[in-house]
Amino acid sequence: MQKKNYARIRNKRPVEMNPWSSYLLGWTTFLLYFYETSGNQKDSCVFPFVYKGSSYFSCIKTNSFSPWCATRAVYNGQWKFCMADDYPRCIFPFIFRGKSHNSCITEGSFLRRLWCSVTSSFDENQQWKYCETNGISSLVPGFPCHFPFSYKNKNYYNCIGKGTKENLTWCATSYNYDRDHTWVYC
Repeated sequence: MQKKNYARIRNKRPVEMNPWSSYLLGWTTFLLYFYETSGNQKDSCVFPFVYKGSSYFSCIKTNSFSPWCATRAVYNGQWKFCMADDYPRCIFPFIFRGKSHNSCITEGSFLRRLWCSVTSSFDENQQWKYCETNGISSLVPGFPCHFPFSYKNKNYYNCIGKGTKENLTWCATSYNYDRDHTWVYC
């Protein structure tokens, strides 16, 4: 004799659930529980992080449908799902092989893909990421703009197009662009 699965809907008579419905309900419950209890969304991503012997400089999808990152330099079970502002951002200008660069470059890339440093000096830190190639920006959403920022002794509260040959908007990543010269495209 086969056991029947029933579900009650608002005090009405029981409705028989087929095995597929029971299976889906079980997996949905498990996944929701897993999502709610996995990762610590309050901690920040740490880049680079080491996972199973490899170093990662950005969020990854290894063993997951959604991008995630470690919240410790060496993965120890503590992690979080990545949000737009968790991805590392290009920092301009950056130093590579003793030369300053104000945009993404292919120099040094075996595959000739555009890349940038995620710190002001690649030479010192060797932290980098591939640049987005969507034609709009070399960054992911969630830029680390610092508002307001000072540029040529004037405060700006939004991205600006001043000072660029390409007429692309940009913002400073610190309060004082004139002193620090760090920025990102918007």
